[in-house]
Amino acid sequence: MVNSDSGSRWRRALALAIFVSWLVALATPAWAESIALVTDVSGRVTGQGPVTILSEIAADTRVQLESGARLVVIYFRSGDEYTFTGPAQIQFRTTEPQVLSGAKPQKRASPLRKGGKDVTIKPVSVTQAAYVMRSGRPTARIKLLTLSGTKTLDASPEFRWQEIEPGAKYRFELTDDTGRSVYESDVTGSALKLPLPVRLREGVPYTWELSARLADGRRYVSAGDFSIVTPQLRAEADALRPAAGAPVSERVAFAAWLEQMELKDEARKYWRVLAAERPEDAKLKALAAE
Repeated sequence: MVNSDSGSRWRRALALAIFVSWLVALATPAWAESIALVTDVSGRVTGQGPVTILSEIAADTRVQLESGARLVVIYFRSGDEYTFTGPAQIQFRTTEPQVLSGAKPQKRASPLRKGGKDVTIKPVSVTQAAYVMRSGRPTARIKLLTLSGTKTLDASPEFRWQEIEPGAKYRFELTDDTGRSVYESDVTGSALKLPLPVRLREGVPYTWELSARLADGRRYVSAGDFSIVTPQLRAEADALRPAAGAPVSERVAFAAWLEQMELKDEARKYWRVLAAERPEDAKLKALAAE
């Protein structure tokens, strides 16, 4: 049995521990917050670890560029872009970078600031594609390559998937947000385009389900959700799209914007090209393969 004095001491110690934890949480410095994104890097650049394209930079982080290195960074809030060349040491303050040694950076307005409209970007994460299972029975998955958890700019999009085996036959069904069947068909191969009479509405959520049963009785099924963008978002994407031959940093920023607009298939087109240009970059490779 615990006497009242020791119990009281234990409660006071617990209360003190909770109070101290609360004070520590309040005093957590702003450096934990990501304030900028790396949109291009070449040569040896290091911070608390290696710095690569799409690395997030926290407030008060120090970054070292060796001779001949180059670093391009865009601030999340302002959208301002800074280009550094080595040798240099930079400390990234909350609103702008401070050069501790080396040449001053080249600064320009956001590459996404076109038509007088301010557009900012957010961090880009690599996530696993989600598969929606529509059957309560055990099934295997078909890998959907497009139109899964995304919006699309294409008014007549192509549905693509990875074949489970050569010559397999699939059942395709497309439904709208009310559950009404819009189109269904048996299909072979790894892609399908809707026939011309089938028109999809902008901004409406659609679900497509693909299923197959092999000769040995195994059943495969997966489903993906998507919607066609509104005219306003399509116009904004067209206005922000980089010109042919645009720098890597500009294309990375645009692809990151596509990601936050949920235009994942469109973004992946850029990630694939960028990953081919920078094959050593693991994050670009992962985004290209999603």
